[in-house]
Amino acid sequence: MQHDPQRWRLRQLRHALHAAKLDAALLVHLPSIRYLTRFSGSNATVLVVERSVHFFTDDRYAEQVKAELAQLPNLAVHITREVLPEVATICRSRGVTRLGIEERAMSVANYRVFRKYARGVALRPLPPVEHLWMRKFPEEVEAIRAAARIASTVYEEVLALVRPGMRERDLAAELSYRTRQKGSEADAFEIIVVAGEHGAFVHGRASDRKLRKGDVVTVDFGCRVAGFHSDMTRTFAIGKPPKEALRAWEVVTSAHAAALEHLRAGARAAAVDRAARQVIERAGYGEYFRHSLGHGLGIEVHESPALSPRNPNGVIPAECVVTIEPGIYLPGRFGMRLEDDVFVGRDRIELLTTAPRQMIQL
Repeated sequence: MQHDPQRWRLRQLRHALHAAKLDAALLVHLPSIRYLTRFSGSNATVLVVERSVHFFTDDRYAEQVKAELAQLPNLAVHITREVLPEVATICRSRGVTRLGIEERAMSVANYRVFRKYARGVALRPLPPVEHLWMRKFPEEVEAIRAAARIASTVYEEVLALVRPGMRERDLAAELSYRTRQKGSEADAFEIIVVAGEHGAFVHGRASDRKLRKGDVVTVDFGCRVAGFHSDMTRTFAIGKPPKEALRAWEVVTSAHAAALEHLRAGARAAAVDRAARQVIERAGYGEYFRHSLGHGLGIEVHESPALSPRNPNGVIPAECVVTIEPGIYLPGRFGMRLEDDVFVGRDRIELLTTAPRQMIQL
């Protein structure tokens, strides 16, 4: 794989267009655009035709474009607020009759506007191009590694602050503040801090509930560095947790280890999920593992590949980053999850999150 991510992705996108017998591609999903161009603004559209790339944004970003945009061959920058009419004009001038679009990202309103201006241009679904974003180049992996390092460091720091009477949202605020201090651009998502019975809320929001002795506490948070995210979950206890929680934690850590044993480039995503899920099912907690084992990670927190039973044909490519996050959630009692970010190389895996994985008792 060549070292320039944007040029490599552009070539691969054009190969996909040729194979699908499409004349051009219209990208409107901002993460896709950032993978292809490095642009981080909140308004952009990209039209890729056979011999040129057309980048559209409005005048708010005229200076940002000069600083960020990758040097793609035959790149034309259009500063305009009338994007779709200009796209239609370019399509007609370039003889584009079949245009691939990101169906899940284009709004119905924009579809209708484009149809108005682009008569004679047939809109077709863009062929699957997730593999272009799944593969991470060295500098992208390093950004995720840096984001994971910040999260790991902060987790260990805040454990020293945890005490009975502290609210879930107080702990979430500490995590957010300290990660920003250490260089995170933003929280990867709304931080999850759930204690005791709230732990059974898989994606519960941090609330005013106060931490109490005997609570099992789960924290799920991530950082962002150079646009790339980390996503880590750890579980700890305040004092001695219930015996059932200790037993369940052994199951979760065994499932996590089983997933790592099966995780490799070329493995079926569903098979890795199954390796972990079987451990939990055999221990009698199958119905309490209520989500997929993991997901891809990058500019978006949730990317392909999905490590899930619902992705039976998905394959884990070399040079991607995925999460491994088995969990058990007992309604009205407690919940727990162990999540790591893992780089999948061609012949190895590397855990990017390094915080302690045991259920620490504070």
